[in-house]
Amino acid sequence: MPDDHTMMRVPTYITSVDKILGGGVPIGSTILLITEPGAGGPEFLFTSLVNYCREVKGDLPLTKNSNRPDAIYYITPKTSRIQFVNMMKQQFSFLNNIDFEGELLDKCVFHMDVGDVYFARSIVPLSWYSQKTLSEHLMDLPPYDDYGGLAYLAGMVETAPENSMVYIDSLTPYLPYFSDQDKWRNLIFLIYGLSRAAKKRNITFIILLTAGILPASKEISLGNSFDAIIRLVWQKSQESMSRQRQMYIEKFASVLPLLSSRDIATYNVSIAPETGFEISNLRRVA
Repeated sequence: MPDDHTMMRVPTYITSVDKILGGGVPIGSTILLITEPGAGGPEFLFTSLVNYCREVKGDLPLTKNSNRPDAIYYITPKTSRIQFVNMMKQQFSFLNNIDFEGELLDKCVFHMDVGDVYFARSIVPLSWYSQKTLSEHLMDLPPYDDYGGLAYLAGMVETAPENSMVYIDSLTPYLPYFSDQDKWRNLIFLIYGLSRAAKKRNITFIILLTAGILPASKEISLGNSFDAIIRLVWQKSQESMSRQRQMYIEKFASVLPLLSSRDIATYNVSIAPETGFEISNLRRVA
């Protein structure tokens, strides 16, 4: 576990993860969460959101050695507000016992459906993702190519309050907009700029990316623009057909050097309906 020093941290609200990080991640970090399909990336974000709700409600104690964010923003082009609420309630029974929408949603947890800007210039029928009329849709079209709305997402660093967290689920749908070299360079510039602005305003970003989507060289280039890379992978057993989800921290500026040798490891991941995402069963790395 890293020494406390004077580093201000914000919790991930996954207890077993925060424990090895000394209470959480440095405020203003940009974290790339690279996940193999099914290895637990979305569940990491959902568990964080739910446990944040539990702490706000007083059902969980305050996380030690860290600062509670004033708000968490969950941004995605994939689900509407209704779909998000139903999905969360299906995965976590805790949310069925409270007025999630009335007490927490749009107060300390904000779901931001960016489907309108993501699909705006695509062939997807308007009725599939929006309640707008055609005329309203045309009036709201951005006057330039904004990479499927990614430029809009970057604007979150200007509008989100300080001491907040922003989860983007995920970067993967935006990658087709960066297929040529010039546009790819713009994406790298954008993330480097986001990292500087995040620290200036104390906004912490966790951004999901599906593993294997990018060529190795581009994945390395993209990862270099983030403060941290956390990987979620499947480990296949040689003795049986079973598989085990695992997590390891590939890099983390200002954090990894402070971790003890015991904490620089690959962890087994478990995902349960009540507790969500957790890490356990430490596997030492030589």
